[in-house]
Amino acid sequence: MNVDTVAGDTAPSAAVLNARPLRNEESASWELEDGLAVITHAKEFSRLEGWVRDRIGGPGELRRPLDRFTTFLWLKCDGAHTVAGLVAALEAEFGEEAAPAAERVQKWLQRMLELGLLRLESGK
Repeated sequence: MNVDTVAGDTAPSAAVLNARPLRNEESASWELEDGLAVITHAKEFSRLEGWVRDRIGGPGELRRPLDRFTTFLWLKCDGAHTVAGLVAALEAEFGEEAAPAAERVQKWLQRMLELGLLRLESGK
């Protein structure tokens, strides 16, 4: 399931709002550093990048540090909170600082889904 939009609108569909984001622990690990989450996951290399890496070396993993807003969201991606719940929690925690919360959550979730770091489970 993607964080899709309805009829070109920027609002997620009802199915997405009721979905529950869950960290994909099989493809990534994470830890807290100074109160912020840092996600470590395998880098997907293009054919050329893989060839270059084989010859000159380099890390096969990426470390993706999160900011305080996305750390807050990441910690709530435990399958217990819906997408709508994430938006409400972000607004309650950070207020105007996180505005527009719905757009921020949608864009962040879309990126995390694209990277395979999160998955959405259907709302029950």
